[in-house]
Amino acid sequence: MLNRYNEIIFTAVLVLLHIIFAADYSAAQQQNPHDMDNLGKDLFIENRCVRCHTIGRGRFVGPDLKNVGDRYSREELIQWIENPQAVYQTLGKMPVNEGYPPMPPMEVHPMAAQAIADYLLTVDIKPDTAKGGTIIGKVVNETSKEAVSGVKITLTSFLGDKDTGKTEIESGPDGGYKFTDLPWDRSYAVTINYDDAEYSSDKMVFKPGEDTMTVDLPVYEPTTSPEGISITESHFIIQATEEGFSVADLTVFDIAGDRMYVGSTEIGDGKRETLRFSVPEDASNVNFIHGLDPASVVRTKEGFSDTASVLPGPKRVVFAYGLPRDSKETVIEKTIEYPTATLLLLVSETSDEVKVDGLQGGDTVQIENENFLRWTGTNLKPGDTIKVTITGEIVYSDYVKWGAVGILALLVIAGIIYSSTRGGGGEPAKRKPESRETLMDRRSTLIKEIAALDDSFESGHIDEKRYREIRGSKKDELVELTRRLRM
Repeated sequence: MLNRYNEIIFTAVLVLLHIIFAADYSAAQQQNPHDMDNLGKDLFIENRCVRCHTIGRGRFVGPDLKNVGDRYSREELIQWIENPQAVYQTLGKMPVNEGYPPMPPMEVHPMAAQAIADYLLTVDIKPDTAKGGTIIGKVVNETSKEAVSGVKITLTSFLGDKDTGKTEIESGPDGGYKFTDLPWDRSYAVTINYDDAEYSSDKMVFKPGEDTMTVDLPVYEPTTSPEGISITESHFIIQATEEGFSVADLTVFDIAGDRMYVGSTEIGDGKRETLRFSVPEDASNVNFIHGLDPASVVRTKEGFSDTASVLPGPKRVVFAYGLPRDSKETVIEKTIEYPTATLLLLVSETSDEVKVDGLQGGDTVQIENENFLRWTGTNLKPGDTIKVTITGEIVYSDYVKWGAVGILALLVIAGIIYSSTRGGGGEPAKRKPESRETLMDRRSTLIKEIAALDDSFESGHIDEKRYREIRGSKKDELVELTRRLRM
């Protein structure tokens, strides 16, 4: 059932992307052709086309797309971008071009595919004046605000997922570094080790017309003190399913200070606990949707713990799991692990009787034409317990409609219903204002995270189910960021 739950989330994401993109596309059409060119170029980059194709810089993972209009019509290009699997099926051959891997599912919106195709058919690429690209940047200790000199910096080049070589240099007196004459037909990652911690950039490629990338590498002094960890917002959603209950848990941490938290409690195999999460003992099918690497998670008696170091600032974690239904009464408990400013509990409204200890409320709210029971809490302390008791024998007609469940999950994960966290009839809690620059930076980071996820999928390091689940959650964050940027 969780499978279908995540499929509906993904579908709802695409619907919202359609609405948002259609508005952006129509607005650009009403302006001048230069705006349309920029839109097509941006979409060519954001939809990770640049991770496999150059335009006039030679073959890469995929063919060079310079003068691609000589080989394909506009309609054929759109089909390639929108649904390459349909092209392979029609031609009865995969891949079409010998020596290249098959093109993966791109999940590009039809309007985006049109804009990208138009860009490829009209782009004017000028000859490169340099024989290769340049990556420059600085290593800065964000704790002391000082440049870090003499640190070994490793540049790794990739062709697809294959490591094609490493180059090492040291940062200069001002923390600066520079790699030059880098082949265009590669992707790159910059890595440093500082104070026994590894810092690495995402994989990067030179975009069309770009010959220099600036990649600053921030490092932090470590701390073993958990005192600066708090939770600004927590969402706990319980939904009735045919098999029991589906639970979604979203937490927004705030790591105060200017140091990287490396943990203080040993939990085996030389690993230290950094963040811990309360999960019922009989939870099953735990899905780490966002913010956690399964390889760094250790199951505990109380739930599970993350062992990855945590950078200062906000950190969002989303996971979901299933719970069985007892014959008459099901008890679900959640222990508060860190000081929590606000917590929102939503339970799908059915014929069940629901009792909640530890929070206030119980009123009914309507979200996307479906009813949910809502409880809230503020200023919760570590050790506080939220106890949800659900009594009753559910009948089939009581199940929440999957369309509404998917949209609700999308709204929660995207942060759209943060303002729903309130007590009584008061005003919605206000979001801390963020600058447009901050939103743009986050948007850029998300795009890079999606690209890194695509690399993992294409190299076989993650199965398709998990890939689609995680990619869907990141897409919905892009939806919310786009909505806020357009306000």
